[in-house]
Amino acid sequence: MSKKLTIVTILALLATVLISYFAFFKDYEPHQPIAFSHKIHSGVNEIPCTYCHAYVGKSSQPGIPSVMECMGCHKYVNAKYDPKDPKRIYEYNGELIDPTNYLYDGRKRINFENEIKKLTGYWERKESIVWVNYHYVPEHAKFPHKPHIRYGLECKTCHGDVENIDQPRPITTMQMGWCISCHEEKLQKKFDDFEKIHPNISKLSEHEKRNMSHTGRIQSRKLYKDFDRKLGDEHKLNKGKEKLININKEVAWLKDCSTCHY
Repeated sequence: MSKKLTIVTILALLATVLISYFAFFKDYEPHQPIAFSHKIHSGVNEIPCTYCHAYVGKSSQPGIPSVMECMGCHKYVNAKYDPKDPKRIYEYNGELIDPTNYLYDGRKRINFENEIKKLTGYWERKESIVWVNYHYVPEHAKFPHKPHIRYGLECKTCHGDVENIDQPRPITTMQMGWCISCHEEKLQKKFDDFEKIHPNISKLSEHEKRNMSHTGRIQSRKLYKDFDRKLGDEHKLNKGKEKLININKEVAWLKDCSTCHY
């Protein structure tokens, strides 16, 4: 292969990589079958995230509302407005919203009524809406929503300020380093709080801390030799059994690979 041909081949490969990056990966924004606005639903109408994503606190997956659930509202809310009626326009956070000529996601004009008609079409055809996922986790990893929500993490931590944007987009890399830094910060706070109650936790080995975090409990004798006096009468019950201290285990120990990987 000549030197000139080699250079052309390399340049072609670089061009392909750059085009692919800017076309598919940089600021990736999926095109949904219906221009569903989180701003209008979650912001203007103050519909909580858990109304549509009902399983987010119960399962690893947040869940997506069925067409029937959407029609439960939009059977009555059809967004029919007279384009000449000035009362159709309302304000939200300093922005004037026109349901008949709304600038969706800053890139296209839509009419709310037309989008609801699309929804009605799915309902009449008895078809499911195939929404496009915009957050991807590698197949070898898992992101269970339930423990994160139960811990108190807000949706906007990973999904952005959904109350003020039409179409959410990834605001984090969802890479291992980002996940670990957050877990370690939260986990350290858990242990700091626990140490205020049981100072001897600082004397535990890394293995004992790891085991404690996994099981949600620690053997009393690991922290106190005179645990009956230290921990009160409740720990004198069932004298023939191991006395345990229960702890909050919402944040898993990060050094165990199985926490996040299959």
